[in-house]
Amino acid sequence: MTKVAFQVGARFGGTGLGYISCQAVQGIKEAGMLAGVTCIGHETTAVADAMIKDVSAIDTLARMVPRRVANWLGLDALLQQNFFGLVASRNIRGCDIVHGYTGQMLETIRAAKRRGIRCVVDRPNTHVNFMRRALEAEYEKYDVCFPAYRACRARRETEELAKCDAVVTCSRFARKTMIDEGVDPEKVHVVPYGVDLDLFRPEPKRDDVFRVVFVGLICLRKGIQYLLEAWEQLGLDNEIACGKAELILQGHLLDDAVDVVDYYRSRCRFTLRPHTESMANLNKLYNSASVCVFPSVEDGFGMVVTEAMACNRPVIVTEHMGAAEVVDDNAHGFVVPAARAGAIADRLHHLHQHDDGSPGADGRQRIGRLTWDAYRSGLLSVYEKIGGTPNA
Repeated sequence: MTKVAFQVGARFGGTGLGYISCQAVQGIKEAGMLAGVTCIGHETTAVADAMIKDVSAIDTLARMVPRRVANWLGLDALLQQNFFGLVASRNIRGCDIVHGYTGQMLETIRAAKRRGIRCVVDRPNTHVNFMRRALEAEYEKYDVCFPAYRACRARRETEELAKCDAVVTCSRFARKTMIDEGVDPEKVHVVPYGVDLDLFRPEPKRDDVFRVVFVGLICLRKGIQYLLEAWEQLGLDNEIACGKAELILQGHLLDDAVDVVDYYRSRCRFTLRPHTESMANLNKLYNSASVCVFPSVEDGFGMVVTEAMACNRPVIVTEHMGAAEVVDDNAHGFVVPAARAGAIADRLHHLHQHDDGSPGADGRQRIGRLTWDAYRSGLLSVYEKIGGTPNA
C-alpha cells in the first residue's frame, strides 16, 4: 500500500498553511496512506503524536532575533527552508510519496530522489517569478527595500518545481503562471481549497452602517495600499463621522505596509484590528459587512473570498487572485484589475448607492462545490496519477 509523508514548515492545525495541511492530512489518513507528518509545532488531535515529528525549536530560534532584523534577513524563511528542510528530509523513510510546500522541500527532494520516492510540491501562490515581479513593482512604488533573501528563495523554489514529480496549485490562474514560467504542464494539477460551510454561514446584518471589511495579512502583496487609497477617494467623511460608514482591516500588519497605513491614518478614518484565529469571530465580521474587499496584487487563491461568499456577502477581488475564478462579476460582487484603486473606489461607490444586499446574495450556492472533501479527493487523485493508490 502506498504511504505518504507530509511536511509543513508551519504550526500543523493552526491557521494558514497549518489549517490547509491539516485538511490534506485528514484525507491521507482516511485513505490509509499516512506515513507521518513533519511540522513546526502542532495543535490538533487529528493525528496521533507518534506520527508527528515536531521541529518546534525552529520557531524558538526565530523568536530570539528582533523582528525587523529577522524579516530583513529572511530568518524565518531561512530556518523554514534550510533547517526544517534538512530535518524533514530525514523523516521520509518508509514512504512512497512525500508532499510538502515550496521553499521547504529542496533537501527533501534531493534525499527522496536517491531513494526512489516521488515528490509532490504544493505551491499556494503563483509562480515565484510572477510573485517576485509583482512585489518588486510595489516595493519600488512605495520605496520599500526588497528583502535580500528573496532572490535566493526564488532560485530554490524554481529548482523544487523543476525536480518534483507533481505540482499542486490552488487555481487555474496560479497554474497558468507556472506554465508561463516553463514548468511542465503535465505535472501541474489544480486542487482548489475548500470552505467550511458549517463554520461560515449567512446571518442577518443588524445595522445600516456601510461597512467595508478586509481580512488577511495587511501588507503590500495583499494590496492594502489600494484599498486605503480607494477609501480616501470615496470621500465618505460625513458618514464616517456620524457612524454610518466604516472600514475595518483585520489581520497581522507586516512591516512593508506600516508606512502606508501610517500615511492614510492622517487622511481617512479606518479601524485596524489584530489577527484572530477564531472562526466564529470571522463569521460574525463577514456577516456585519456590506462588502468584503480583497485587493491582492498576487494571490494563488484567497480563502477569505470563499469564506465571505459562504456568508452571502458581496466581494471585490482582483484579477490576480485565484479565487476570482469563482466570482461572477456583477453577481457575487466585482472583479477589478490589480493595483487599481480607482476601480475599487468605483465599485464601492456603486455598492454604497445600492446597499440592498443583492450582489453576493447567492455566493454560498456558487461556492458550495468547494468543500474540503473535494480538496482531499483531488489530492488523492494526484497521488494516484504519479503512482500511488489508496487502501482499497
